[in-house]
Amino acid sequence: MRGTQSGFSLVELLVILGIIGILVAIAMPRSNRGTLSLVSTMTEFEAQVRIARGNSTGRGVHYRITLHSDYYEVDRLKLSGGAWVHDPLYSVQTTSLSPRVTITTGAGQSFEFNSRGLLYSATPGVPATQVNVVLRDIQTNETKTVGVWPSGQIIGS
Repeated sequence: MRGTQSGFSLVELLVILGIIGILVAIAMPRSNRGTLSLVSTMTEFEAQVRIARGNSTGRGVHYRITLHSDYYEVDRLKLSGGAWVHDPLYSVQTTSLSPRVTITTGAGQSFEFNSRGLLYSATPGVPATQVNVVLRDIQTNETKTVGVWPSGQIIGS
């Protein structure tokens, strides 16, 4: 008869390590979901602005981006009576932000790209100014800024 042995067998140890691994795999994506949400929302916004700018140069028309606190709109414009107005042949593209992300700086304003891909100034003789859009994660209070320069360049930070 053998004496009593204490400790874990190899099979028991592997089962425990497997359970711990599964729990860690479930918990890891949840730990940085807020940062991913803010970064992915910023990246998507930058991409939509770049597409609007590219469309304005490629199609020879103006595109306007209107910012709201929890969504933004991209609108194709047409020249009518000497002014750039909504083109009724195209619908306004509305993109909602992640539920945790809001636009703090820039909400309530709009900016427009002309047919050369430059920011358009509605006031003749006055150059367009840089537009800064600040996105904020409401849970972590982190912010990301997207700058649109008068040259049409888009910089995210």
